[in-house]
This record gives sequence, C-alpha cells and structure tokens, in this order.
Amino acid sequence: MGNVMGKKALQAVACYDDLLEKLDLKVDTPVIFNLSDGRKKQIEKSVYGHNPFPGLLKLVLLSLRKKAVKRLYEDEKVLQTGPAAAILALDSVLVQEIGNIRNNIKESQPVMCDVDLAGLQVVRLYMSAYQGNKDFIKARCDSAVRVDNALNGSFYKYKTKDGRKFSAHVYYESQKKIMMETLGITKEPGKFVLSSLPFDKVTTAKAVKQWNAQELEEKTFENGACGCMLRTRQEWEESEVGKAVCEMPLFRLTKENADLKKKLGKYDKSRGPLSGIKVLDLTHIIAGPACTRLLAEAGADVLMVRRGKYVEQEQAMLELDGWAGKRSIQLDFNNPKQLEKAKKLVKEADIVVCSYQVGALDKFGLSEKDIHKLNPNVIYGSLRCFSDTVWNERPGWAPCAEDITGLSVRNGSLKKPVNLNGVPLDYIPGMILCAGILKALKLQLTEGGSYTVTGSLTRGGYWLHECTDLWEKLDGRVTFDTTRSSIVHNSKLSLWNDTFTKVPDTAVGDVYFTTPATNIGKEDNTYRSENMYFNDGKIGFRKKS
Repeated sequence: MGNVMGKKALQAVACYDDLLEKLDLKVDTPVIFNLSDGRKKQIEKSVYGHNPFPGLLKLVLLSLRKKAVKRLYEDEKVLQTGPAAAILALDSVLVQEIGNIRNNIKESQPVMCDVDLAGLQVVRLYMSAYQGNKDFIKARCDSAVRVDNALNGSFYKYKTKDGRKFSAHVYYESQKKIMMETLGITKEPGKFVLSSLPFDKVTTAKAVKQWNAQELEEKTFENGACGCMLRTRQEWEESEVGKAVCEMPLFRLTKENADLKKKLGKYDKSRGPLSGIKVLDLTHIIAGPACTRLLAEAGADVLMVRRGKYVEQEQAMLELDGWAGKRSIQLDFNNPKQLEKAKKLVKEADIVVCSYQVGALDKFGLSEKDIHKLNPNVIYGSLRCFSDTVWNERPGWAPCAEDITGLSVRNGSLKKPVNLNGVPLDYIPGMILCAGILKALKLQLTEGGSYTVTGSLTRGGYWLHECTDLWEKLDGRVTFDTTRSSIVHNSKLSLWNDTFTKVPDTAVGDVYFTTPATNIGKEDNTYRSENMYFNDGKIGFRKKS
C-alpha cells in the first residue's frame, strides 16, 4: 500500500480506532474501507460534467474542482481524507445500531466506506450541480459573484501593521457591510464583488495595514462580523479560548431529563434506519446542514425552516449541497402566527438542530433552554465555532476556524498559510455533530433521557491536528483489529460507480449531488439516493402512513 490512497486508507483505519477510544464507544459493527482501482479516473473525469455556470464562472468552478480533486490524490500535511472516512463510517455504524434496536435485529452487517468518495465529501461545495430552473441558476450565479470578493478569507489574507496575517470571513451581505465599515472602506457593499476583485484587494490591503492583527480581530468581533489573526497551533493552545477548546471532548453530550423513556417503533426498510424520526432543522450555510443531511440520507424526516423558498436564498452558492433530503417550510419568526407554528414543530420533533450564532433565536423564545422547555423529550444539537467557551457568542466560519487554530499555518507556514482542501471544517464538524446526535439517540432508546449535544468547528479543527499527530507517531505502522476495521479492494457496490447521484424534479430542478461514501452491508443502500430529494412549501412533518 505504498500509493497515496493506500496510505489514506491506513489513516482512516487509525483515525477510526482512535475515534472509538476518544468517544468511549463499544460497537459491534465491523467497518470495511474500500479502495477501487478505477476510482481516481472516474472522479477526475467527473469534474467536467454537470457544470451549471455560464461564461467565466464555469471556468472558475472547473478550476476549483480540478484543484480540489488534484489535492485529493496528493499527500496531506494535515490529514483530512482519513478523518473524513473515519467519522462517516462511525455515523453509519451508529445509524445501523439504532436500526437494529428499533427492529430487534441481533446481527450487524459490515459498514462499507469508499476512501476516495469520503475525501470528496469535504469538497461537495464544488461538486454539486443542477439544471432546469432558470431562476435558481441566476440566484446561484449572483451568490457566487457576491461570495468571491476581496474579503473572502479562504482565498485572500492580508498583512497587518505588526507584520501578522489577517483574514476576514463574511459570507452574508450584512456581515460584509460591517467588515467594510470596520476597515473604513466606503465603497457600496453591493459593488464589492468578483468583477471588481483586483481593485478591492488593493483597497482592502491598505485598510488592513492600518491595524495590528489582534486589535483588528477584537474590533471585528465586537462589531458583529468575523475575522481573525492567523495563529500557530502553539499560539492557539496557549490562548484562553484555545486551551478550553483543546481540552473538551469532540462533542459535549449532556443528559437533560433522566426520567424519559422513549420508543420509536420499527423503521421502514425502504426509507432507512432513521425513518419516522422527526428532525427540525434550524441550520444554515454548510456545517449545520451537513449534519442534518446525513440524518436525512439515513431516512430521517428532516424539515428545514427557511424565511423564503430554496430558490430565493441569499447564499445559494454555499447552501445547495445542504438541502439534500430535506423538506422546507417557510416561516418568519417576526410574524407571531408563524413563530407559534415553529414552536409547535419543536414540540413535535424528536431532534432539533441549530447552527445559528448563540443568542440569535433567544428573542423568539427558541434558545436551547426554551426548546428543552417546549419539548422535554427532545435531543437538541447545536454547532458553534467556539463551542461553549467564553467566545461562544462570537460568529465564526470554517475557514476562520482553520486560520485561528493553526491548521492553515501547519498546512503551509506562518509566512504563507494554506487553507485545507475544500471546506473540511464545515463538513467534518457536521459529521461529528451527527455522531453525537446518533449516540444520544441510541442512549435514549437504551437508557432513556433527553439530551443536549454541542459541537464546534474549532474542536473539529483541533481533531485534525490530533489525527495528524497520531499518524506521525505511528509512522505508517497501523495495527489491524479486524473486528473493528479492515481494508478491501474493488468492492462490487454499483452505488459507487458514479461520482454524481442525480436527484430529479427538486425545488430547484434536477440536481446532482456527490454520491454517499458509506453503505450498510454489501448490497446497495438505494434508499440513500432516493432520500436526497428536497422540496418547498411544506406545512409540517410527514404524516404517518
């Protein structure tokens, strides 16, 4: 196994075993990591297909895809493919064990995980495509033009007065306006876009150079936007917040109501092990929706709350991938009747997942405490940038988490930091939160209780440091416990023969999503792709048939 993907399969095995230890999980399901000889050519070819953008944007997306796939098949200074495969495998293991409890199944089937496709999951943002809805094509193009501006910290970092690097992370127009005002940039935010990028980068560089990095970071957060001084890992570990994040578990799981006893009944095999489980989705952009998408793929009835229809979303460029498998209801919490409807849905839900900034929903009576009061039986999952530290109310995005935890510096250098491939600190923390919610659900079925599960982008980022440390310590010498995990070549699953899964007639037309990387058992889980359909205009959860 001297090739790159063979090495990444070994990394997946090591990270998976480490995950079970970290989370103190005893599982009966073996995991099989698959390597296929033709997968690289299959994925490389796929970058040219299903590119919906017109003109220049088509070339931009093609370039992003080609770079992302090229990096997938290169060695990683900071591990991300192996960890992604490991946590995705664990999610599927827990899904199966919940299904076994519900249907009284005594023997588990192995969980299969394709390593190449697992690596592709963290670049799903670039690989999603669509056709057929002209309004959505325009909305997503407009979103792409707005996102790729001079304040996109994934691509552009600026030198400060004290010689450090600063990156801004503002993906809503409201936050972009705040960041521009903080820097004293007087240009109209709506004109600070891709078409003026070369000029805006010069303006931004001059504005940032007037500040010391730490002072600009503090002022940015104080004003309600997101931006940070790039740190080394050591600087992060030695800071008050960094120390707190590094010492916490991958997710914090708290039992709220020990007296609860819950039964969910048998699941529908045609929909998956989580069928019939109601999930109220109060998430946005990528990380939170990545968690609830995985629940939806496994059969959960996920109802996503939106102020407008899918086709109308401001950040359609970033959000499309996270809509897979979800029905959408349009609610404005400023409208008393619609807010009351939201609270009714909270009472009906088995799981509520929120990824909005801490405090954002408090004024509507939808804080964590309020939701547990409305529904004492609920599992409440939340995903934040800085977890429940003293920075818990600060906004944060995945590239900021990379920059502030030292990952960008470790992946490059302090002088030339390099962000990871795709947006792994969106997808991987979403996968981790999913594991936490599934663990809580399993506990609820076996021991009772209701639960709060708290995940964090920065803790997910620090886990990638830990995975990389582990691999360096092992120096390629991985000990196999075949009752836990193993590696095979060229699985016969037809599910994985296509990089894209077509989902026809959704709310925004025909959509192509990245094919799931995991499968329960050695026969295709066809329900996984069937569960990716999404639509608008719903009034509640599905009615029981």
